[in-house]
Amino acid sequence: MTRWSSLLLIVLLIIAPGCKQEQPQGETLFRGEASIACDQEVAQLIVPQLDSFVLYHEGAHIKLEATTALEAMRQLLSGRVRAAIVARDYLPQEDSLLRAYSIEPHKRFLIATDALVFVTAGQTALDTASDEIVRSTLRGERTWLAKYRWSVPNASSSLAAHLRTIAGGAVRMAALAVPTGDSTIAVVRQGKSDIGVALLSQYLRQKAAEPSLRALRIVIRDTATGDRIAVAPHAATIVKETYPYRVPIYGYLLETARNFPYGVIASIAQEPRPQRAMLNAGIVPGYAKIQLVEPD
Repeated sequence: MTRWSSLLLIVLLIIAPGCKQEQPQGETLFRGEASIACDQEVAQLIVPQLDSFVLYHEGAHIKLEATTALEAMRQLLSGRVRAAIVARDYLPQEDSLLRAYSIEPHKRFLIATDALVFVTAGQTALDTASDEIVRSTLRGERTWLAKYRWSVPNASSSLAAHLRTIAGGAVRMAALAVPTGDSTIAVVRQGKSDIGVALLSQYLRQKAAEPSLRALRIVIRDTATGDRIAVAPHAATIVKETYPYRVPIYGYLLETARNFPYGVIASIAQEPRPQRAMLNAGIVPGYAKIQLVEPD
């Protein structure tokens, strides 16, 4: 067991009885106080929705901390926050320890589905790579894609967790480590990196300011026809599940009661206003009926 897993085990044992705290007196779904940790990769998506919730509900008070996904989950597991919004599922260590000590998984809501993308600048001719080559490159194999300069978010980022999943284990390629997906795009724009790993929502937000930015199309095998097709990251390809690197954004709850944190997270995940904000950001709302219209 890694040193980090040992620390996680300690906080799990500490908070196991603490999850059954009584609801504060006078608290409702829309009135109360809560500390919430938010994955910094999605903070620019989430913060306006929390601000709007407080504005529209008298007596609602939220203390938000934007931090890494790893730290957000550690705060949730230790009971320091009543909810955490994170762009990933449990890490394998988290999931294993929850099951080993018979701790029920947290109640959670799917807020939206984003995607992991590979961002390049206009001066780079690269525009397409196969799924197989991407996975091999991440594993540290000598592929043509490994010849480019990569930048990736650091190990505590939710994006780093998704990269490990894609690689099937440790990411072994040479890369510049920076704090977030937004940071990788910044170094790509500065010409210090050829490929930056980011979220689709981050890429679209920065592309509005720098139209020359591009996201790689990923070549996969079409399960229906057997043909190899190049798939661009887009809300439509997330819905169709043809883009392979989808990223769920979850709101996790410390307590199971229908209390104030429940009201906050459920509102972001289900109410029209915040869900439309997810759609406007170019990703797929978690609580929406999506109808795709194929061009003639």
